[in-house]
Amino acid sequence: MGIRSPAMSISEHEMDISEALDSVYFTGFTEADKTFVIVRLARRPNGVCEIWLFLRVDGVGEFQHPVHPDMIVADESEKCWSGGGLTIECLEPHRRWKIAFQGLLRKGPYRQQWSDEEGELVHVKFSLRWTTFTDVFDFKFDSHPDSFARALALEKWSQELFQRIKRDGEQHSRYEQWGQQIGEIEIENHQKRELFLRGIRTHSYGIRNWEEFYRYVMLLMHFEDGTSAHLTVLCKPATTTHLAVGYVLFPNGKKAGIDWTDALLAEMADDGIIKDTYRVSFTADGKSFSVSATLDKEARPMVYNGLIGKGVFHECIADFQLNSSLRGWGLVEFYYRDEVGDLVPSVNSPLKLKEPSLPASSKFVVSFTEEHSQCTKEVGGKGAQIGQLTRLQGQLGNQFIVPPGFCVTVLALEQHIKQNQALQEAVKELTQVACKIKPGNLQELCKRYSETFNSTRLSCEIEDAVLQRLEELGLQQELLAVRPSPVGEDTTDKAAAGQLQSELGIKGRQQVCGAILACWASLYSFPAVRYRHQRGQLIPSLMGVVIQQMVPAEAAGTLFTCDPLTGHPGKIIIKANYGIGESTVTSNVEPDTITLLHSPKSGLQVTSKKIGSKKQHVHLSETSQCCISDDIILKVAGLALWVRKAYGSARDIEWAVKENLIYFLQARPMTSFNMESDFELMHEFDTGLPSDLQWLTTATISEAAPGAITPLTWSVFGTATQYVIQQLGALNGGLSQLKLHSLRGLDMYCGHLFLSILSYAASCEPSNVINQKNNPLCSPVEKELNELGFHDIILQGLHLSPWRKIFSFKFMKFLLNSSSKQRYWEEQLQNFSIPSGSDAAEAYLHLTKMLPEYFNAYLTSVMSSSASIMWTSYLIDTLSQGENKLTAEAIAVLCKNCPDALSTELPHSVEVIIQAVRDQGNSAEFAKMDSQTAVSWLLSADSGEAGKTFQSFLKRHGFFSFGEAELRSKPWADDPTQLIPLIQRAVASNHISKKKTQTSVEEAIAAVKIPITGLRKIILPLLVRKARVGISKREYSKTLARKVYALFKTAYWDLARQMVKEGFLPDEDLLFFLTHAEVGEILQHRPLDIILRANRRKRILDQQNLLQFPEVAMGRPVPLRFKEVADLTTETVLSGIIISQGVAKGTARVLKSVAEASSIQQGDILIVAIPEVGWTYYFPLLGGLVTEIGGILSHGGIIAREYGLPCIMKCKGATIWFKSGDKVILDGFKGTVQKLEE
Repeated sequence: MGIRSPAMSISEHEMDISEALDSVYFTGFTEADKTFVIVRLARRPNGVCEIWLFLRVDGVGEFQHPVHPDMIVADESEKCWSGGGLTIECLEPHRRWKIAFQGLLRKGPYRQQWSDEEGELVHVKFSLRWTTFTDVFDFKFDSHPDSFARALALEKWSQELFQRIKRDGEQHSRYEQWGQQIGEIEIENHQKRELFLRGIRTHSYGIRNWEEFYRYVMLLMHFEDGTSAHLTVLCKPATTTHLAVGYVLFPNGKKAGIDWTDALLAEMADDGIIKDTYRVSFTADGKSFSVSATLDKEARPMVYNGLIGKGVFHECIADFQLNSSLRGWGLVEFYYRDEVGDLVPSVNSPLKLKEPSLPASSKFVVSFTEEHSQCTKEVGGKGAQIGQLTRLQGQLGNQFIVPPGFCVTVLALEQHIKQNQALQEAVKELTQVACKIKPGNLQELCKRYSETFNSTRLSCEIEDAVLQRLEELGLQQELLAVRPSPVGEDTTDKAAAGQLQSELGIKGRQQVCGAILACWASLYSFPAVRYRHQRGQLIPSLMGVVIQQMVPAEAAGTLFTCDPLTGHPGKIIIKANYGIGESTVTSNVEPDTITLLHSPKSGLQVTSKKIGSKKQHVHLSETSQCCISDDIILKVAGLALWVRKAYGSARDIEWAVKENLIYFLQARPMTSFNMESDFELMHEFDTGLPSDLQWLTTATISEAAPGAITPLTWSVFGTATQYVIQQLGALNGGLSQLKLHSLRGLDMYCGHLFLSILSYAASCEPSNVINQKNNPLCSPVEKELNELGFHDIILQGLHLSPWRKIFSFKFMKFLLNSSSKQRYWEEQLQNFSIPSGSDAAEAYLHLTKMLPEYFNAYLTSVMSSSASIMWTSYLIDTLSQGENKLTAEAIAVLCKNCPDALSTELPHSVEVIIQAVRDQGNSAEFAKMDSQTAVSWLLSADSGEAGKTFQSFLKRHGFFSFGEAELRSKPWADDPTQLIPLIQRAVASNHISKKKTQTSVEEAIAAVKIPITGLRKIILPLLVRKARVGISKREYSKTLARKVYALFKTAYWDLARQMVKEGFLPDEDLLFFLTHAEVGEILQHRPLDIILRANRRKRILDQQNLLQFPEVAMGRPVPLRFKEVADLTTETVLSGIIISQGVAKGTARVLKSVAEASSIQQGDILIVAIPEVGWTYYFPLLGGLVTEIGGILSHGGIIAREYGLPCIMKCKGATIWFKSGDKVILDGFKGTVQKLEE
């Protein structure tokens, strides 16, 4: 594609050029009301940003950033786009972004000219997750050549012209995608609300000279069927006086450049008067598009053009209509040069603190005034921010004072440990115990280590350096604060307050040296070690020590540059008390609390004072008044705002006052506002849905992945599934190019997977020459969907001509020859393995290299399954006699007794184990064993024939797990304890093995109650035999794939154990709450935020698993609520489709997942939502099976037929209507289940 990474695409060298920019732009529109969001951040030279932020919330009002119509703010971060309270962060290149704002917005009509009036400022906070649903369109590579040819044909050709065109192409890049945004917004004095929007993402970077642009008009449109379009008409006199360029992104994922349009710039507000309606036509991919745009009169915000101040942008919100039928949403952007002259106030480059990049220092101590004191790696986080604060003191003309002092460097600690062998050995043992390499009491070890550390002495070199610096700074006889400064502490990602020990009131050589040792020792206290281990940080850690003069303050305390509870940036909170600042945080002191409001124009204003009791070191006469004057309050707060601007983030400042002088002791970042809400985590991996006309289903996919899945499973299995669906479409004659950034066909919502019915149908339609017309639409859910027809597929842009359909018989040939692929995997699995590697990093690389094999095994399984079930499809067509009616009862009879496949023998194999344990003669003793003891016995020689049977079972079926797709679910061979509870209950009960009965094809046909005549009667026996063999082959192909899945599950669990040993993870299970890419990031950088997020994802998974969704949904899935499900039926008899005939009476056992299977008793009628693979292991205990979704070809249904277990599926509302303990009767002949009278 020629696209650079979206994270900081422009080089530092380019950013030194005055016209350089690196811009990201997002729009989002709701289709139900008038809510919209428009944001843009463009990094420019000299540490400034251009910001656009326009917002309208339906029923609340319009909002814009207070600097508008100007757009210059400070660039506040080097890690992402950030400025003016707005942060835009790339989470996954070309797929997922986060857009967050925390700040003040001006409420009211959008301003059309500059004004000094501030207006009504309101605190607004929102966080949105943007996810793509289209491929990337790169204007440099994907635009249609005809658009440029038409433009160049209007120009006078010259060598200079083509040089300018070439220069522009080399210097500037732009690409776009469309996606959805989901999130929450909080507006002051209003309830929090959820947002669901669709819109564009644009990334523009390089050198752009706006003075060369005369004007342009740009239309950005998204339509209700999922089509997205862009059309720009521009005049740039230096190269093209009239260029029309753009694209159409179709719902099926195809993209096409616009090759012609009738849009003329001269006819689109050339006089500066923007009309209410416009009409344009254009063509792309051989299709014609006629678009009308109706501009919203109340939503036409404007902004001046950045640094030059000699142009203006008008963002006009618009409703669109495509070809007089489809509704659309978006905007029309007008740009004019030389409209405003020099009205925008000049902007000076803001003061900004930046950590210097310096070679490592060889010193043991550095003063706060030295540049190395500003480097976190040299002196730790706290030391670095005090060094930077000292630098800021000088830049602000000493309006505040940082008490003098110095830092003991990280190098000193490294040297100290290197010179003490006992400390090295103790650190090694601590690491081994914490990482579970060896057993031990971690808390006791930490205590012993601290005692050992405190018993050591500083080396002469370190002690001399400390004493010399005390003398140089005149601090020998001063009271000092000695504080730990770990590397990584006091950053926006990490704050370890309370974990380490500070020493106050230290004086003299001996106390200073002892305090340094005490700070170092606290790095290995139990709370500190546990803190690092739980966050995947190294146990051996680095630390500096801050030694700073204590101020004999008259008053002191802390200041928060925004409200610490709400994040309101217009509020400053000051905590103050008499004496030193430490008193404000002790439990027996109630400080004064002062609240101030501030805004860019109104300045600072004290709004409230809450006088504390100030019980400590306070005279009674002083408790009734504030301990600092209003003058001091305003001065401290004003200086704090400068500190906040310099750091580019909110600060928690420790301050003191002495003789009217302001002292700033430190300025920690406020870290509590970056944490994602539970809502964000619930929707973190939601896929982009291009249209509310999309149809989704949980059918089929939920059997492999029931309930919510873990992030690791999504990143591996989810990506593999989308790859397979795209390959199916390509083989069917559809799109041949994989869409790597907008994988289609599989969607996720709140951790649950959904198949796109239309994507599936569109992939099948090209080869739909034989099948009935609605078959592609009903195959995933095994029922006819009357709401859908072929016009819905055509909307996907995949309607093919007859010759293309005939050509797609190549796909049929591939399916029929899929047995060769199957044989390949049969041979591969003889020696297939995933290398473990010498360490976690190497193991991860091996896994990454082997992932294509996972994808290919999955694809082979699906292809083989597709080939195998063709005969079943023809059998259904024959039985339904062309009426598109599924005959589940007939299939249940005809497709029983398929030739043996490994998976279909599973329940009988379990029965063999049960009988072998009984025959051993110690059933009662076995039933009382705990699971681990029982496994140990079965794997030992003492278990005799029972053990041999169990071991044979593991060898033959050990690749199965209680979650086919879920990587977190261990294969049975890796954890046989999962199997023991069932065997124990069956052994202790009166379980009777089921005898497998055989029904010939002729007997089965005779039992079918559907009249069959003519040719159908002649070919029916052949179709039945072929269908039975096909079902067996389908199960066999799935078995091969499951064996591959099992190898990857084992490899990931091995990687998890290795990462725990190496201290990357606190526990093995946490690996599965990371994506595959995040695992690599942790192995490379140990980012703290990912570990913390993984822990929260783990907790949120339980909430996601509580959600239930309908089998089929149109648009964004909506979880079923209890009442909605209960209202699905008011009768005591529920009906489903017949899967396996028979009648069973028993106790209902209503379960949500296999994890609850321990409650199953002999003879229970199991009632579950999904017929997932894991339930088949429990069939020997069951009297019958009822599921809410599934079908005749579900794995559980096939096994139930072969095992002879009465079963019905698609029994809507069963898990709500019935309760565990109900007495029920399941009739597999009528397809019903009902409660029995007590």
